[in-house]
Amino acid sequence: MSKLPALDRMFITSAWLQSIIYGVNCVLFGVCMYAIFIRKKRAHWIIPLSCIYHFSIATVHNIISLIYALRGLTNPAVISVPDGSTLYFARVTVLSMTMIGLYIFNVVVLHLLLIWRLYLVWDHNLILAIAMLILEVGHLSTAIAAWAMAIRFGVVLTPDSVALLKADLAFNIVLTVCLTSLIAYRLWRAGKDTFGLTGHNAYKPAIYTIIQCGAIYTSSIVVVCALHLSGSPAGVMADYVGIQFATLTPLLLIATLSLGMRLGERDEAPDIVELTFAQPVQVNIAEEIHTCHDDIMDPRPTRRNQSLPTYSDTEKEH
Repeated sequence: MSKLPALDRMFITSAWLQSIIYGVNCVLFGVCMYAIFIRKKRAHWIIPLSCIYHFSIATVHNIISLIYALRGLTNPAVISVPDGSTLYFARVTVLSMTMIGLYIFNVVVLHLLLIWRLYLVWDHNLILAIAMLILEVGHLSTAIAAWAMAIRFGVVLTPDSVALLKADLAFNIVLTVCLTSLIAYRLWRAGKDTFGLTGHNAYKPAIYTIIQCGAIYTSSIVVVCALHLSGSPAGVMADYVGIQFATLTPLLLIATLSLGMRLGERDEAPDIVELTFAQPVQVNIAEEIHTCHDDIMDPRPTRRNQSLPTYSDTEKEH
């Protein structure tokens, strides 16, 4: 008889990692709420709602994970059986499927938030938004199909569910990379348009922040994907940690850009000369991002040391 994998130890490790990342999420959530409500940073209603949603999902997931650990590691009916904890964590239970479901819908909302930002940054480009939504439909469909098969047959890793899971991870990676790259590229182009006048890319801090946040989440997906492709049961346990990364990414992005910070430093207002072309892209994630190609500014150059116009300034002009 082959030895069973040490799923109990794997789950303890995943629960430990979850708790660490959840602690970081608690700090980031506090920073987001401070920036939006205390400092009264102008924010679209979707932003605070998104913060509360992601943090609530992460909190509920952490509570369920604790209950799941207590049942699997301390319940006399479980631990009295040889390898009882391992067998318990290998079974499909209501708690394990609930945690997977929370992960799926947390990632879906994260993607929808990024698609919304992409739509605004790219001047309400419907073609790009629809293309990303199609990828999201593929991601959601494969994820729910794999989740439903696990519930239906009571086995997490059947051949069919593994195939669906691999497709889901592929959609997840492609979608995240595309969204991050397209948003960063649009901001890079906006900064390039003003480079000759300012001597630097005014949007570089925002670009770095967006790329770093996307890289953090993408790295977590790659690790989960590698574990599943290797056939290791640790891939299932890694999914429990992934939800915390799916919460950390939007909170870190919103907190950093809302407070105008880059590596702990305040973002200084860049020097610029008013241009005759489109208004700069507003990069604050807590405000509506848009460009206006139809609005032509005064062609006469004004003095330097003038800040980039914010969304609130352009709103007053209109």
